Amino acid sequence: MEYSSHDWRKNTDDAVVIDANTLNKMPVNDSLVRFKNPKTLKVEEVEVSRLVRVFVNNQTHNRKSIK
Repeated sequence: MEYSSHDWRKNTDDAVVIDANTLNKMPVNDSLVRFKNPKTLKVEEVEVSRLVRVFVNNQTHNRKSIK
């Protein structure tokens, strides 16, 4: 797969999500998190690769919260 220079997914190409119960694996770049936003009560989706990017950036910059 060819990614643009700004596409974070190139860094998560080999990352997987693991089901804690069955240990089944699914590629991060093919995975979404669907949740109800507690502030707006709307159902939202976020790409897991984006969550990885936020986590890494926050660790790198020693931030205490996710913005």
